[in-house]
Amino acid sequence: MKLLVLNPNTTVAMTDKAVAEVRRLAPAHWAVRGVTAASGCEVIASRASFVTGAWAALQTLRAQDDWADAVLLACFGDPGLAALREVGAVPIIGMAESALREAVALGRPYHLVTAGAAWDAMLRETVRLESAEALLDGITVLDSTGLAMSRDPQRALRLLQVVLDGLQRRGAPTCILAGTGFAGMAEALRYDGVLIEGLGAAVRAAAR
Repeated sequence: MKLLVLNPNTTVAMTDKAVAEVRRLAPAHWAVRGVTAASGCEVIASRASFVTGAWAALQTLRAQDDWADAVLLACFGDPGLAALREVGAVPIIGMAESALREAVALGRPYHLVTAGAAWDAMLRETVRLESAEALLDGITVLDSTGLAMSRDPQRALRLLQVVLDGLQRRGAPTCILAGTGFAGMAEALRYDGVLIEGLGAAVRAAAR
């Protein structure tokens, strides 16, 4: 398997972090490359930047050669996923789609944790597109952005643990870490419920 990790924002450090985590999670024989959008926005944290990211992802995919067997879109909101699938010659894997389908398959309530105020409404729309509303327990939005969480992982871990402790007290629903900025953090968190990290879900979807 040759997997291309496509970052629809312009932050190379975010691409590098996503690629490192995908390589850690993927089978050893997979080849993994990363590509960063050449233009667009530094972080996707609003509807306007979501549209920009979708356009940037489409242009970035069109500029690639035919190396990859599959493409992982490394933004939890899956910007431009349908358009990428329309033009792509290989399977395109969305983080949100993969994580939501895993959570729904468990048949239990699930909770999303994300960063950035605009993502509450945006992810609710993604949930509706996946017909996953019935089991949605709620969305917790951290007062930050995915980029900030990636740059300060210790602060991100503290904030995430507070949320998980609260969820634990009310039954430990399945929890989805909804953001590339949370890559690699799941193993450092304490939680008795099922914890799904978006990149991990996408890697498992790519394997299937």
